[in-house]
Amino acid sequence: NSLLGWGVFTTSHFHKGDFLIEYRGEVINKEEFERRLKLYDNSLEVFLFEFRFNGKQLWVDGAKDDGALGRLVNDDHINANSKMKIIRVDKKPHLCLFAIKDIRPGEEISYNYGDSEWPWRHQV
Repeated sequence: NSLLGWGVFTTSHFHKGDFLIEYRGEVINKEEFERRLKLYDNSLEVFLFEFRFNGKQLWVDGAKDDGALGRLVNDDHINANSKMKIIRVDKKPHLCLFAIKDIRPGEEISYNYGDSEWPWRHQV
């Protein structure tokens, strides 16, 4: 819709604790994050996912549409049904969503984007 944009809806039943989807993109450092922040318009900034890994502040840049659905999962800071976890594979971080409650077919997958003051949280 015009407020949230795209979303990801399930076609299967998922149980609490199930892996749902990965948030994919290029892992970048603070310098590259700041450079891209100047290049991107507001609609692309939301795809820069900040996290900490091995004591470093990093970002996954999911702005490029590579067909992965993780970048389309919407924010829900009140009633999310999944949670982002950092999974280490071959010493590299992977941001993965896991169900925090049972999710029925047809439900939208959502997670809490964090404490930032996202503009859509203030809109009706």
